[in-house]
Order: sequence, then C-alpha cells, then structure tokens
Amino acid sequence: MNLAKLFLILIATTVARGQGQTLLYTVPFKAGDEGAKIYRIPALWWLPKKPLLAFAERRVEQRRMFGDVDLVLRRSLDHGQTWEPQQVIANFERDTCGNPCVVQDSASDRLWLAFTRSRNQDTEEDIVSGKVPGTGVWITHSDDDGATWAAPRDISASARKANWGWYGTGPGQGLYLRGGASRPDRIFIPAYHTEGGVYRAHGILSDDHGETWQLSADAADHTSEPQVIEMDNRALLMNARTISGHGAQRTLVVSKDRGTTWQPAEGMAALVENNCQGCLYKCFRNGSNGQYDWIFSQPISSGRTGVHAWISDDAGKSWPSAQMLWSGPSAYTSMVRVQGGLVGALIECGKKDVYEQIAFVKFAPEWLKARKSPVAAPAPPEK
Repeated sequence: MNLAKLFLILIATTVARGQGQTLLYTVPFKAGDEGAKIYRIPALWWLPKKPLLAFAERRVEQRRMFGDVDLVLRRSLDHGQTWEPQQVIANFERDTCGNPCVVQDSASDRLWLAFTRSRNQDTEEDIVSGKVPGTGVWITHSDDDGATWAAPRDISASARKANWGWYGTGPGQGLYLRGGASRPDRIFIPAYHTEGGVYRAHGILSDDHGETWQLSADAADHTSEPQVIEMDNRALLMNARTISGHGAQRTLVVSKDRGTTWQPAEGMAALVENNCQGCLYKCFRNGSNGQYDWIFSQPISSGRTGVHAWISDDAGKSWPSAQMLWSGPSAYTSMVRVQGGLVGALIECGKKDVYEQIAFVKFAPEWLKARKSPVAAPAPPEK
C-alpha cells in the first residue's frame, strides 16, 4: 500500500442538499490496524503553528475496556489530511490504559496527558462493586508538541480517594486557567469516579504547573464523562453525561471558584441525554470582536447513530441549530478549533459497526446554523 493510501483514507465525500458544506473524512485509527481489535475514546488537540494531535485507546484483545489496552497518538503536520505513523504513549504490558485527556500549560507550552490504568483482568463492573482494586490515575507530558513523551507518573495518591472504584479522566480536553496577582494559573482536568456504586463527576487541579495535583469537590451524583468550558465571566460550566435511569437530559453545573466547588447551572438549556459521551467546545466566532459560540456533539439517538453538532450563539440558553456529521453508527467525539476558522472533530463511526474507525472531519461553525431542526438519520443499509 502506498503512503498516500496509508495516511489519507478518504472514506466519504457528501454534499447534503441545501447545507453548503462538503465533509471530507480521513482516518487516523481503523480497527485491525497496528494489532488493534478496535480503537476507542478519541481526544484531539491543536494550536496555531502546532501539529494536530489525535489520541485514542488501542484495544488489543477485545472491544470492552479491559484486557490489553494502550494509549496511542497520531500527529498530522498538514491539518488532518495525512497522519504520521502511530506512536504509543502508554503501554503497561497487558494492563488497561484509557480515557485520554489532554491540556496545554500555556506558560511553558508543555502538553499534559492524563489517563487511567487498571489491571488486565479487571472489568468496570468488578471495579465499581469493589471486588477488585480501584482504577489508578496517571499523567505524562511532552515538551515537543507530542513528538516524544515523558515516562508516565502515577498521581493516584492525590488525584483519587482510597474508597473510590472506577475512575475516568475526561475524555477529551482539559483547561488552562490564567490566574492573576492574587491567584496562580491552574490546570483543570475533568474526571469522574464511582463511590459506593454511584458515578460522580469531579475535577483534578494543579496550581503549580503539573508538579502536584489535588481534587475538586464532587460536581453531581449520577454523572460521568464531564466536559468543561470557561464562560465569558470566567466561571466554569460542566456538561456531564447523566447516567442512564437518572434523567433524560445532560447534567449542567457551574463553578465560580475555578473548579474547586460546583453548583447547579441556571438559565441554560439542557440538551437531551442520549446515553453516550458528548463533547462541549467553546469556539471563537469568525469575524467577531471577542465573541464565542458553543458547539456540542453527540449521537442524536440512544442507539449511537447519527452524530450531530449543535451550536448555541447565546451562551447555552438555546440550541436551535444542528447539522449531521455522520449518518450511520457513531458515538464518542472530540472537537478543537483548527486552521482557517474551521472546527475539527474526531468521531467514532462506521458503516455497519460504530467502532470500525475513528475518523477526522473539518467543518465551518457557520454551517451549523444553516439548519434549524436536527433530524436523525438511519444507518446505511447493509450490502
């Protein structure tokens, strides 16, 4: 297979009637490549004049998150058109590494990647029930834009409580919060855990540029896989997955002390919970004077089909418009602003199976406002 075919896999070109946007997809991760049964849990990062970084779990033995699972990365030097060869960030023999969450320390350009580790044979159910040891919390960093990475460091002693069971960092992106004369800069990584069988979102914080880490207060019961943005008033908004059976909408909480404590959000429209991770991203509005839109991506149905991206131009008070990013089976997503005023997204997706690949796509934020009512699309028929 030639390099063009290996690195640039053009899997779909669709021009939807009346939408005015061509969606071109490349595939940094495909089931079966590099010894993987499947790839899952995408995380995406980019800044101007930097490579585009795509992280994922490489699940070697099976589809579920136990057994031999490694954290891997592919970098792109041409904004997602082609991808460098896969590199392994964390591989603890046959143990399970997962839930990548990336954030940059703007003071030093250092990239931090938080993740979790559990023993090879330990399932989520057994970890939640306390039958086996709890999930550990680890972190690594890169000072050369992801070309090389430091040896991972176990931060479980300060980033989790002894009686917690299952643990997840992110997945996706963390935040770098600038301080001032009276408070230091802060790195914030959204996370979640179980205690007594109950899932709860929280955060881990560093006020010394990653040297030490501490816990935030719990954010909300029956929540997981939180996404956090900094609002215009510098308060933090957490949009978390609501555990099935505990509500039909996403859970929204706010922190007015940079993620130390949390309280219910007010005056915001909660999106429907479709029993899947969703990505919340705050995106600079093209041509504006410091204005932002919020974008949220998630499957439009609980059957993990038809990932859409919704957009809000009033700071989450309403979400009137959406566009479909993938019509067939699709699940977890990660978004970031990329070159040319576009938004890039990593999407778990496939034609017949949701975990056939993790695809990368770019779109204009303005395109999301072209359609008012999102419509679920069925998976393509089997051939």
